[in-house]
Amino acid sequence: MIKKNGFTLIEVLISLTLLSVVLGAVYGSFFTVQRAVSRFDDVSLKYHEARSALDIIRREIEGSFFDENSNGNTKNRTFFKIIDKDNFGKSTSIMNFTAYSFKGFSSNSISYFVRENNGRLDLFKTASPAAIDIPGYTIDVMEGIESFSVETLFNNKWVKTWDSTDIEKRPDTVKVSIEFNDNGKIIKLTEYARPMSGRRL
Repeated sequence: MIKKNGFTLIEVLISLTLLSVVLGAVYGSFFTVQRAVSRFDDVSLKYHEARSALDIIRREIEGSFFDENSNGNTKNRTFFKIIDKDNFGKSTSIMNFTAYSFKGFSSNSISYFVRENNGRLDLFKTASPAAIDIPGYTIDVMEGIESFSVETLFNNKWVKTWDSTDIEKRPDTVKVSIEFNDNGKIIKLTEYARPMSGRRL
């Protein structure tokens, strides 16, 4: 008599059950890892955008200049101004200054400011030639920020306003901060800039 080898119905059902459990675990792990990678990419992009923006702002501030004798001449006027603004409890500073472009030797009138767009705050920059009356350009520096604050050290205190027209000089140290939301947690990155010393043009 020949004995036939095979699986009983119970063995098949147990095997299918175990396979379902394993596949479910693999499926869950795959999507958990995928969500973590996606979140990491989003956060990394935000960090990169903020760091890049702060680095450019720092270099531009360090290349700023102010001519004490230019205020009476609107064509050649140079300036460094920080305006303290608030948007429903969120700092949205405005910073205007004259600086040499780090990409060349031309001087530019530069402005950083925040616009609200459907409840979201976006950081913008405008730049135009300082000595020539022609339109410049506006770029979106960073979208979806929580705040943009600019402060300067004056009499050993951090203040949020500055006007070179009244004070007749640039600030010695400028602190620029950008805040953004990291999955419910507010992250604040800060950069310090010191305008280069030497003869002011």
